[in-house]
Amino acid sequence: MSYRLALQTDVHELTDRFHVTQVLAFHERNSEIAPTGLVAAIFGKQSERLLDECRWGLMPYWAKASVQADTRSALTNKSFDYMLKRQRCIIPCSSYYSVTPGQRGRKPERRLLHKGRLLAIAGVYDLYKNPYGEELRTCTILSVPARSAGQDGPVPMLLSPAQMDAWLSTEFLAKGDLVEMVEDIAAIQPETAGQQKDQVTTPNERLATTRTALTRQGK
Repeated sequence: MSYRLALQTDVHELTDRFHVTQVLAFHERNSEIAPTGLVAAIFGKQSERLLDECRWGLMPYWAKASVQADTRSALTNKSFDYMLKRQRCIIPCSSYYSVTPGQRGRKPERRLLHKGRLLAIAGVYDLYKNPYGEELRTCTILSVPARSAGQDGPVPMLLSPAQMDAWLSTEFLAKGDLVEMVEDIAAIQPETAGQQKDQVTTPNERLATTRTALTRQGK
């Protein structure tokens, strides 16, 4: 299983919704972002909120939790300890999907997990230095068990406006305070989007569909 997210907004709405004070990088309106791609991310820096981009997927990328990490498991994982205490971020999106590979000639199936005007997903980030000495900021999404009946698997942990200040705080949190904050957030998660499914269409298939429609219109 893999994941996709979409962000359908402009920089003005994004900065207003999340009280961003400085924009470092942002690409508007992306309907399908896959792991290893760039995602918008919001960070706290003293009294400011910065909008920048992160590579979706911690390094090393093969690690199971590099794209989506179970929050409670991360609390007991030493590799996440510093990131949870000091390097938290928000990943904004309009919708979030899980994608199940197709079997026996069937197309991959996409299941909508969350959808909203602008959702705030809790994440953590890390700085990875490549062999050339260049730093790359990477991130992963934190997840919790789904609350909707019949919904299997984890879903992203969402933050309410009241929770965003504490999550973006750069103050060092003791382990007990961190656990308490995460448990409070996880306890009041909204229900997921339900069982809405569709089949994934490849870029070539979308192009063919567009050409067919134009032909029928005589263009």
